Amino acid sequence: MYNSYTLYQAEHVRTAREQRAEDIRAGELAAAFGRLWNSLVRPTAGRQPGFAPAIEMIPASPECGATTGPHAICG
Repeated sequence: MYNSYTLYQAEHVRTAREQRAEDIRAGELAAAFGRLWNSLVRPTAGRQPGFAPAIEMIPASPECGATTGPHAICG
């Protein structure tokens, strides 16, 4: 059974439309597996897409933060 189907595939020349449809189906399947994988690997509980926690600004020295503010560059 399998050998006859393999022979059919070898002898049957696909048209551009058939090949395009097969490529689209393969791409959709790959995208679905990718979404499934991402949902299993990276849980998003409590996070929104594109959200990154803020980096806390720490002054270079206590004198620098007290006089100029936390965002100043002190040398």
